[in-house]
Amino acid sequence: MAEAPTSILFADVGAAATKVGLVDLVAGQYRLLGATRAPSSIGAPYHDVMAGVRQAIMQLQALTGRRLLDAQNALLKPARGDGDGADAFTAVTSAALPLHTVVIGLARDFSVTGAERAVNSSCAVVEHTIAVDEESGRWGTTAQDGRAGGPSAAVEKLATLRADVIVMVGGIDGGAVAPLREMANIVAAVGAAMDESQRPLVVFAGNQAARGEVAERIGTLMQVHMVDNVLPTLDHLNPGPLQMELESIYRQRQIEKIPGFAKLAAWTDRGVMTSADAYTRVAEYLARKYQLRVLALDLGASATTLIHTDGKQLRRTILEEWSIGFGLEALLDAVGIENIMRWLPASFETSEVHAQLLNQALYPTAAPTRWHDLTVLNAAGRELLSKVTQAWQNDPALALMDSDLILLSGAPLARGGKPSALLLMLLDTLDVRGIYSVAADSVGLASALGAVATVNPEAAAQALESDCLVTWGTVFVPELAPRAGEPVVLNVQVQPARGGRLEADVKLGSLELIPLGEGEKAEIEIRGGRGVRWNKFIEGFKNNTFKREVQGGTAGLLIDARGRPLPQLDQMERQREKMQEWMWEAGA
Repeated sequence: MAEAPTSILFADVGAAATKVGLVDLVAGQYRLLGATRAPSSIGAPYHDVMAGVRQAIMQLQALTGRRLLDAQNALLKPARGDGDGADAFTAVTSAALPLHTVVIGLARDFSVTGAERAVNSSCAVVEHTIAVDEESGRWGTTAQDGRAGGPSAAVEKLATLRADVIVMVGGIDGGAVAPLREMANIVAAVGAAMDESQRPLVVFAGNQAARGEVAERIGTLMQVHMVDNVLPTLDHLNPGPLQMELESIYRQRQIEKIPGFAKLAAWTDRGVMTSADAYTRVAEYLARKYQLRVLALDLGASATTLIHTDGKQLRRTILEEWSIGFGLEALLDAVGIENIMRWLPASFETSEVHAQLLNQALYPTAAPTRWHDLTVLNAAGRELLSKVTQAWQNDPALALMDSDLILLSGAPLARGGKPSALLLMLLDTLDVRGIYSVAADSVGLASALGAVATVNPEAAAQALESDCLVTWGTVFVPELAPRAGEPVVLNVQVQPARGGRLEADVKLGSLELIPLGEGEKAEIEIRGGRGVRWNKFIEGFKNNTFKREVQGGTAGLLIDARGRPLPQLDQMERQREKMQEWMWEAGA
């Protein structure tokens, strides 16, 4: 086996910024020697991704005193005896536009849902869905009930959309073929009405017995890819093959069309990864190494990624149309200003908040510095997280509430958000219960280090844990069913390793922040009152008392006794007053 490279230069090309960093050995330990960022150069006036990459590398050269480019601005590889250059180069990107897809299937609650899950796990957007079982006999002129009158409104919309991909699903393997034949006729008719240059690619992920007839009816008009059925049997959902096919199409049709992409890929030994795939690799590494259930969130400028893994099972959702960067205006249109206002104290005026969000949407790369502006963006972040977690509510296989570690990366950190404020944002919208740790990707390089792991896993792991991840603290969220007249639900006693003792009574509906610094450890004892339930995954409790050693962080130890689901008051004014109380209690 070839020896792993020692010094690795890496790049993360985003829609707004391009970041580069350098990992190398320092006293026998892989460390991040430095990292810089420059504006991405995909658009005007450069139209070449490499302009931003080289600018960031030049800044890194000035920072580290190490020459990484030669006189022709080519990469110095491998590293030289004088220390200049690098042994390897890796890259990730999230700069490409998503695939625009339409899902058409036989049944909403079965195959269409499975296809949507596959699309949402890749870098694609579902623009429209059609379920034949909802068409009520109006399935175009080919409807079997004999009724004519032209296509339904859903089919007419399919004809007007300029989708990149049509995903066709339906039927279990070995089932009836006739309904899929009718569906293929509709897709073929829509394709025939389009200009040849605008016809979408078709991916068929339905009953394998229908492949021949689907190909016969569509293949002469549009390119057709066949993948395994998303629903081979009624009790088995199989979105993986469709997801992989969409990711392959995304790479070919979107990523490889990024201006200058070929030059960027030529510098790498393993190709350019998507940021979502690289971030997934990081989450899986942490889950396997520490035997944890990891919930990883990346609130990027152009997309929002949610990953949950226990090292064996994995689920991922990528929300491409909404973000707190380029997708902020779309998010605001979707949720409405009133839903954002409920997360803000009463002192915030609706008109000012609305104007601030629209201004941020116009300049998505701008970094606000005022507490007021950051708080508004965090309120929008709450609505974004609420949207992205909705799809997980009915999936018991990987329940979000059962997590041991939450990892946060993305725009809120890059904008300098206060850890306690961002921690409260997570608690307000993620239904995670029990006791767990929260960490942050402090330098925004976790995804990039996921790609570094493809050439040197040890270097990526050591740099990630030493220089990238920062622990915010430990959170305890009990399940509460308190009895009337008992305002105190928990008694908390903390004995830090440095000495001393802290004690607090936590009231129902409140938050309690206990100072416990980064790197500090403490023994905690939590006594639950009547009505306090303990998550079945929690170890260390007996006779309604929980004892364990916990680790502090930049925020500390936070006890959340507000109950789940989070209480929402009917009156907006009272809700916003309660929000102010929670912010004071959490130090946000």
